[in-house]
Amino acid sequence: MNVISAQPPQLSNSEVQDILQKFYDFEASVSSLDSERDQNFHLKGDDGNEYVLKISNPQEDIELIKLQSAALKHIHDFDASLNVPIPIESIEGKIINQYNGNMVRVQSFLKGIFIKDMKNPSPRLLHEFGEFLGKLDLALMEFDYPELKRDWVWDIRNIGFLNKHLVYLENKSDQDVISHFIANYESNIYPMKNHLRRQYIHNDGNDHNVLLNGEGRISGIIDFGDMAHTFLSSELAVAIAYLILEEKNPQEKIKAVVDGYQTVLPLRDEEIDSLIYLICIRACITVVTANFRKKLFPENEYITVTEPQAWQFLRNFADRELRKIKIV
Repeated sequence: MNVISAQPPQLSNSEVQDILQKFYDFEASVSSLDSERDQNFHLKGDDGNEYVLKISNPQEDIELIKLQSAALKHIHDFDASLNVPIPIESIEGKIINQYNGNMVRVQSFLKGIFIKDMKNPSPRLLHEFGEFLGKLDLALMEFDYPELKRDWVWDIRNIGFLNKHLVYLENKSDQDVISHFIANYESNIYPMKNHLRRQYIHNDGNDHNVLLNGEGRISGIIDFGDMAHTFLSSELAVAIAYLILEEKNPQEKIKAVVDGYQTVLPLRDEEIDSLIYLICIRACITVVTANFRKKLFPENEYITVTEPQAWQFLRNFADRELRKIKIV
């Protein structure tokens, strides 16, 4: 069993209150937040401050939790304007605490609305979004942490996961669509992969995780649970994928995000060329993972939140010659 096949934690509100008293010595109102494989709660303290309590999946690697906490501290110290959640120490000075076999931690709560809540994000906003991701990756370029060796499902390079889990797609034509994009990836990315820079990235900068402030400007990013040491260009690919899932002609949106990113962190030619293939593989991972996990946890609707749109995107692009799609 691994983290994507293990049952997420199911702690009650009374257990959450016990955690807050035992480790943090404060009281708060508690409401649950959507989560794919963990359990998260929004806390409103009696002092008016707001926090997020994160209860990790029992199969999660503690080293990955330590990595995320170290990355958050590094980003905040490197550039506080990026606005990421800040880990909160317990009364014993710990970031990660153990409660009945569960790893629990508290972070600051970031206010705002998500990009997904904007009906039609403007080119200016998408340019700013790309610029924000560039600043984030610039900060992480300076981040030093031992590379965790794992075959992470959400690492776009993990083609083995897709091949192994194709059987969970019941429709043969759906399997053929995924195989088509895998072949595209292998024939186009493998020859250039030595030219694609690698580093730690957020790896989930989708429109459900990037926040806007009251003026409609990019204000922060949450959820570092999918961090990976992978292709730098995967950061943009993931972000763009979820912006364009329902677009038949997405070049304008892609260009706005990429142009913004490059004002901060210019890409190599090979990295620009890689984007469309990485975008398509991310959409493939979305649908394959959703089909695998919804059979395990049919009650968790969050697992399939973007699956229909991802299928629409893949079917729209299955008969197009990807190398002719101009990114910039």
